[in-house]
This record gives sequence, structure tokens and C-alpha cells, in this order.
Amino acid sequence: MRREEIVSDFLTSGGEMGALTRAFDWSKTSLGPSETWPQSLRVMVRLILTSRHPMFIWWGPELIQFYNDAYRETMGPERHPSALGARGRECWAEIWDIIGPQIDHVMAGHGATWNVDQLVPVTRHGRREDVWWTYSFNPIDLEGEVGGVLVVCRDVTSEHLARSTLNLINEELKHRVKNILAVLSAVAAQTFRDPSSKADLEKYLGRLAAFGRASDLLTAANWAEAPLQDIVNTALGPYRGGEDRFEVSGPPLAIKSRQALALSLAIHELATNALKYGALTVASGRVSITWAAEEHEGTPNFTFIWQELGGPSPSEPAGAGFGSRLISGVLENDFGGSVEVSYGSAGFICRLTAPLINLGASPRTATQ
Repeated sequence: MRREEIVSDFLTSGGEMGALTRAFDWSKTSLGPSETWPQSLRVMVRLILTSRHPMFIWWGPELIQFYNDAYRETMGPERHPSALGARGRECWAEIWDIIGPQIDHVMAGHGATWNVDQLVPVTRHGRREDVWWTYSFNPIDLEGEVGGVLVVCRDVTSEHLARSTLNLINEELKHRVKNILAVLSAVAAQTFRDPSSKADLEKYLGRLAAFGRASDLLTAANWAEAPLQDIVNTALGPYRGGEDRFEVSGPPLAIKSRQALALSLAIHELATNALKYGALTVASGRVSITWAAEEHEGTPNFTFIWQELGGPSPSEPAGAGFGSRLISGVLENDFGGSVEVSYGSAGFICRLTAPLINLGASPRTATQ
């Protein structure tokens, strides 16, 4: 668009605020009539009036104000439409201690500011409200200097309150889970009081501890799902000494909360067996843990493999113990897949295979 068209047409649209801006008597302000405004101000006013993003302008030493229809929706009758053409410091006196320094920063030529989830209370509809905003203050050029400030903002109060409420519930849930685990531990200690039951008590308490570590991780992830890498590393934590003999690799994936608990319990059982009977009983032994998301016969599948290497030749047990039944049972049920174990000369292997869709999450990029 040619400069002449911008000069003549910059106030010809913009909804309600466009109409109010056209009708406003700007000659009564320090800006003077709109036809005398600098080109950069004309461009910015046209930009905000035609945008659906909430936008606001402070211009000049008096911080004369402009805003659009989208911003108007965040205001109460206390400031709309009186804020149009008003001086910024007078209009926003109640929050000037928050926004004033940021405006001064931009006007002094120090660059833009950026705030995420910032509490800036405002008076709307007769009462002071706590409002959270994500916003930026950006310099508007005027012949090599800063002529004003462009505000691009969003009211994120509903999102902030929702997060604060997932956090309160999670903390309460975390507290209750810890209490339940403490009660179960106390009951177990009473049940296995006989010295001959010490080994059984240790197994039981180890399983409770694995459950507790997984639930802590899920609490941090809001219980919906958790990164598989974090689940594995958390479950292996108690078994990693100074020389880490676990090799862990796989693409970024997230799994559901029930699957996270099931996998944590299974890894606990597998690591305990490796320490007692398998690869981790000798200095040269190690464990490889890998997972993948790949197609098999046209169907995207998830595979998780625990493989012991460099240890003694494994021998298949005469019967399935509780630990083996736990590994197969919880993994098959919660992943909706199958579990295969082998006791070959190369070492013990446990393989979980399940449809990828059962994870409820697609492969994620490493940055997520």
C-alpha cells in the first residue's frame, strides 16, 4: 500500500474502537489532529485496530493511549472508553508500580520486555480482581528514537487458576499416597515379625518403595502421563552405584499413569533379580534397557527390552514365582500387550510388545 493511502485510510476500519478513534477529538491532546501524526504511529494504530490480538499503545512523553476491540474485552466500564486518548500514568495509577518501570525501560531505549503468567491486578466491574497476564512491551520507532510502546497481551487467568488447582490436588494426592504407603509398611513390619520372614519383608518394602518413587514422578507430571525416560531412570535410581552398569536408550515417549506404575514395579523386580541371580552378580555384567516405536506388519508397535549381558548363564526357574507373575501380569494388563522372557546362554531377556496406540501418546521430539 502506498504511503498516501496509509495516511488517508489508516482509521477507516477497526470495529467499535476504530469508530471511537475516528470520532475522538485528538486536537485536545498533545498529539494534535490525526493528519499530523508521525507515520510510525499511523502504522501502529492501523495495525492494532485491524488485529484480533489484544493490543494497546502508549505514545509520547504523556503516554497517550490507543487500544483495539480485542483489548477492550479485557477492560471494565471503569476504563472503557475513557482510556482512549487518556494519559497512561493517570489511567493506570493503581498498577503503575508494576508496569511503570517496564514502560520506562522500553521508552529509554533498552529494548522490549516479556512477562509470562504475571499477576497484574486491575479494577473491573466495581471490584479489584487478581488477573494474570502474558504480555510484551515493544518499542515503536520514531526517527531513530523510541516514540511509544506497543503492548501485545493475553489474559491467562483461567489457565493460571487451573494449574494452581492440578497442583493443589496433586500435593494432596501425594500426601495421601505417602500416608497409605507408610501404613502398609507398618502393617508389613507387624506381619513379618518372625526373623525367618526378613527376606519377604525386604521384598515387600522394596516393591512399596518402587511404587512410591513412581507416584512421586507422576505427581510432578500431573498424573496423566510421564516421560518414559524419566520413569526408567527413577526406577533404576536405587540400583545405580558409582559404576553405572545400566545402558538406557530409546526415543522420547510418554506413557499413561497406570503404565508408569506397572513398569516401575517390573523394573524393580528385574533389577532385584539381576542383583541376586543375574548379570549384576559379577563385575563384568551389565543390563541393556531399550525401547522403540516402529511398525510391524503395518501396525505401529511399542517394544521394551530388558537384556542382561556379561553375567552367568541364566537357568529357567522350575515355576513362576510371585515376581515373575507380577512382571508378566501388570505389564500385559496395563499395556494391553504381551511379555516374553528367555533364558538363553547370552543372558536373560524380558521383552514387552504392545500396540503403540495403547500408550495414548505419540513419539515426541527430544525438546518436549
